[in-house]
Amino acid sequence: MSNSFELLVEFLRRFDDEVEGRALTEPPEPVQRQLQALARGEVSEADRRELMRQLSANPDWVARLAAEVQALRARTGTKD
Repeated sequence: MSNSFELLVEFLRRFDDEVEGRALTEPPEPVQRQLQALARGEVSEADRRELMRQLSANPDWVARLAAEVQALRARTGTKD
């Protein structure tokens, strides 16, 4: 059993610089404005496709979009 831990410790020691978590990032201001427009349904099909590509590349931004939708629903009183 201790051999397993020694192997893990050795692995982590060797790859210490490469084993790091990703920092969550906020989208740039222009993208935040586009996400707000997307939440309101005010983007073109081409812009929507580009935003979906960006969301796919930056999955932590999906939470920002969800927050925009929730804020919009709270302002309009929509629950569904």
